[in-house]
Amino acid sequence: MRATVFQSCEPPKGLGAALRERLTAAHADSPFSPLDIRSAVRRAAAVAADLGCSVTTYRGGLDLRGVEVDHLWLAAVPGPEDVNDPIAPFVLDPAFPVFDDRFLTALRRFVAGDGSSEELAEAAAGCCLDDRVLGVIPFPLRYLGRPVWSQR
Repeated sequence: MRATVFQSCEPPKGLGAALRERLTAAHADSPFSPLDIRSAVRRAAAVAADLGCSVTTYRGGLDLRGVEVDHLWLAAVPGPEDVNDPIAPFVLDPAFPVFDDRFLTALRRFVAGDGSSEELAEAAAGCCLDDRVLGVIPFPLRYLGRPVWSQR
């Protein structure tokens, strides 16, 4: 099976708003952490599935253009009641606040061996859900990987 390269796309409006609201509440209860990616993915998958999405966990590379990080994220497809035409899956990445420049700098340092896990966690600590990928992927980052588990 070949790796999938995900495109940046917004989830349908009603679904996107509900996902953002519920994931924001989940993050407020217990922040999603880059040091516990599996837990973040499981929690976000449960929220998306509860909203009727078909969710698949992907493993692969988060291409930071110059540095590639081995990572886990979710690909979600809205339920049939949310769309009239089939759409491509959208990315949910609750663990990495990739819209935050301070976090990206810490992540690059961590991958290069110049930063610690404590620095990575500290950089993510001040970030909110809006700093994470919920369909829209910041340019020039890319998510490319293969499915590892599906929840249906």
